[in-house]
Amino acid sequence: MRSLRSVESKSPAVTRAVALVEELARQRRPLGIAELARSLDLAKSTVANLCTALEGTHMIRRVDGRWALGYKVVELGQAFLAGTDLVQEFRRTASGLPVGAQETVLLAVLDGLEVVYLARHDGSQPVRLASDIGRRMPAVVTALGKAMLASLPGDELEERLSGVGRLPVLTPRSHRGVDELRADLDATRERGYAVDDEQNTEGVVCVSVALPGTEIPTAVSATLLAARMTDQLRTGLVRDLTALAEGLARSVTR
Repeated sequence: MRSLRSVESKSPAVTRAVALVEELARQRRPLGIAELARSLDLAKSTVANLCTALEGTHMIRRVDGRWALGYKVVELGQAFLAGTDLVQEFRRTASGLPVGAQETVLLAVLDGLEVVYLARHDGSQPVRLASDIGRRMPAVVTALGKAMLASLPGDELEERLSGVGRLPVLTPRSHRGVDELRADLDATRERGYAVDDEQNTEGVVCVSVALPGTEIPTAVSATLLAARMTDQLRTGLVRDLTALAEGLARSVTR
């Protein structure tokens, strides 16, 4: 349940409307008024009014008496991606990576303790994860998320981890507690890249490198089947991702 009562805002109606759209995006299915009200901890009448207002802007739409994201969301998302130099540069350079071009390469940012996917390069390998553009995933079960968390200043990392109790467990290899996560982040800093060793999806591994010096934590990663990963391939992927991360960082800071 996502409660808005603790969120301070000068425009509570806007905050609630954004939260409603985010909840529909998170659930990825049409929701009724009652279910939205429970998820957002709001009165049904408030949710009904928000839905009516958002329908008028085409941000959401009715589907068999329930509510789903509208086509305006796609329009806004595409406009953002088209106007972002970082995404354009990623698309231009990922296909030219000596080793990584054959793999699934992802670009993402960190929002709280969630990864938001911005762009994806599809290589020739048959790997397909839940990495659709705009999708969110828990940072602690992804190499992307751990690379970005490990890149944060100590006080900011502690602020993000404060209050975290149970971590999401997606596979038998997912971290069970924050101490285990901290040890993983320490190892990530020491070696210079993060690893998802089947913590997100069984049989699939990822390596990731954070972009240096960006205002918003950002990272790139390569995904492949665990059975294909060798020391030589990992070395080549990390080399490619490091070069890609450094090049992308320069493109957004120049």
